[in-house]
Order: sequence, then C-alpha cells, then structure tokens
Amino acid sequence: MESPATRWAMLLTGAAIVFGVTVAIGLRLLPEPHSETDYLVVGSIATFVSLGVLFAVLIATWVKSPEIFFKRRKKESDDLPPPADSTPGA
Repeated sequence: MESPATRWAMLLTGAAIVFGVTVAIGLRLLPEPHSETDYLVVGSIATFVSLGVLFAVLIATWVKSPEIFFKRRKKESDDLPPPADSTPGA
C-alpha cells in the first residue's frame, strides 16, 4: 500500500506534467517572435489548466474514494459465504 506522501507526490508530479505540456502547446500555437506578454499569457493559461486538473482530481477523490489511481481488490474472505453453524439443535 502506498503512503500518503507518495500519493501527494504523484498528484503534484501529474500537475507539473500538465503544466509543462500546456506551456509547450501554448508556445507552439503563438506565432514567433514571442514577447514578454506572450510568455505571461501562456504561463497564466498553463497555471489555470494545471490547477483545474489538480482540483478536479482532488474533488473526484474526495467524492469517490481516497484511491486516486488504484482500485482496491476485494479480499478472498469477503467472497466466501459465512460459515454454517455446526452446533446440533441450533
């Protein structure tokens, strides 16, 4: 089982990846040469998108279950029927 620190690290790493991809796409879409204002706009949009993804994952986790990326397996004991009472006359 993962520790909460590992889950937070995965979540923040995912947000950083989304930020980087959004910056790369934004700079690719804007025509050359880039001015300081272009970088400001692209950074702002990337921040907005990455925070939106971060909050969406956090809210989905809060509503559903604490497991963001993994589903828990049922234990084998949950699948077995309860044992029958073996005492006579019961």
